[in-house]
Amino acid sequence: MSYGQRVLRNYRIMAPSNFHRSNQRIAANLGDKSKIAERVWASNPGLITNYLATSARHDTFYHQAQLGSKVDIAQRDALQAQLVIFLDEIAAILELAAVYDPNILIVSGFDLAKERRGHPRIKSAAAAAHAAHAADGEGQSGS
Repeated sequence: MSYGQRVLRNYRIMAPSNFHRSNQRIAANLGDKSKIAERVWASNPGLITNYLATSARHDTFYHQAQLGSKVDIAQRDALQAQLVIFLDEIAAILELAAVYDPNILIVSGFDLAKERRGHPRIKSAAAAAHAAHAADGEGQSGS
């Protein structure tokens, strides 16, 4: 069975500078219409335009907040919280679209994680030793 990729939602806990860098990368990739088809956004047509507008405002306030204004820092943090909500919605839509086109996650700009098995396999030698030890324990307890 093949395991695919999923969006790593690490943008939720990023510091403002790392979030800004990651958000700019994602916005540039999502804004490029040649990378992701318009039909992907058919379920929520205004999502990308609202996200890109909020991202542009966040970029402005991010640079103004570097001067130390408390008002600008508060506005940047509020916009970052809005962007996290947008990014969660976008990630969910892209993961659904990735069922039909797995490359869509790669070109989206999101950080990706490869899905792994839920339970690790036990090595056969260790499993045999464990089974032998369990069998010895059962024989002794019955006496």
